[in-house]
Amino acid sequence: MNDLVAKTIIKNKYWVVEQSGNQVATIQAVENGGFVYVHNDQRETYASVKTLGKKYDIQFTPNKNKTKTEQVNEVYGFPAQGRIYNQMFDVKHQMALYTKMPKSRSHYCAGWYLVNTHNKWIKTFCPKTIVISRYKYHGPFKTQEQAIQKLNNIKKGEI
Repeated sequence: MNDLVAKTIIKNKYWVVEQSGNQVATIQAVENGGFVYVHNDQRETYASVKTLGKKYDIQFTPNKNKTKTEQVNEVYGFPAQGRIYNQMFDVKHQMALYTKMPKSRSHYCAGWYLVNTHNKWIKTFCPKTIVISRYKYHGPFKTQEQAIQKLNNIKKGEI
C-alpha cells in the first residue's frame, strides 16, 4: 500500500499529495478539463481525478467546510460570533460591541463573559449588552480558557 493522501487546497482545482506527512506531489486542474499530476519533476496529464487516483492508489480526504470552522471574527481583538456590523468600543466599560445586521439595534459584546444570574456564575460567549447591563459580570476575556480560569478563582473564593 502506497498510503498517498491528497488534501484539498482549492476545491476541485488543487490538491497536495502527502506520504507519511511529507509532500510528495501536487494535482492541478487545467483549463482543458484535465488534471496534471506533478511529482519527481515530472508532469503527467489525466482526464479525471479518479483515473489518477486509481493509478497511484491516492486516497482523497473528504472536503471539510473550513470557512465555518476556521473563520475567526474579531472586534477590537476579541472573538465574535456571526457576521459583524457597526463595530464600536465602549471606553467606559472596556468592551468591544457590534451588531449582527447593518440596521440592527441589538448590540452584542465580543468575547467571553462570566455572568451572575440567580446567584450562579455562568460562562457565555458574546452576550447581548442588555444582559451585561442587568447582571453582575466579569469580562471580556479573549479566550474561553481565561474565562474558565476566572470562574475557578471565583468558585474558590466563594467556598
